[in-house]
Amino acid sequence: MRLKFIFGTCEVIAELDENKAPMTVDAIRKCLPIKSVVNRWGDEIYFETPVKITTDENSKDVVEEGDVAFWIPGKAICIFFGKTPISDEKIRPASAVNVFGRIKEGLGLLKEIKSGTKVIVQID
Repeated sequence: MRLKFIFGTCEVIAELDENKAPMTVDAIRKCLPIKSVVNRWGDEIYFETPVKITTDENSKDVVEEGDVAFWIPGKAICIFFGKTPISDEKIRPASAVNVFGRIKEGLGLLKEIKSGTKVIVQID
């Protein structure tokens, strides 16, 4: 399954890995389309969702550039395109996240997205 993230006129495509995080992907799928407002934390975009997940699944404290994840405490989808304020040589989220996909198209466009930008998430 692929998701399209629409940030105004900018579109980014992610490929989801249902084998790594099947419960997370299923919970997100049930809430689509999702409309929210972007927050930035360094080179991470995150936004609150109506998704309810309580289970750590493929949970990671270190992520890769292009990872798409779900942050349980904030009920947020996170997209990592560089280092966060707590990163060292590795990309570190605020706390462990359920990694469920990777950006396949438009990763470089994310640097232009600012906090307060509206986002729509839908199936591609």
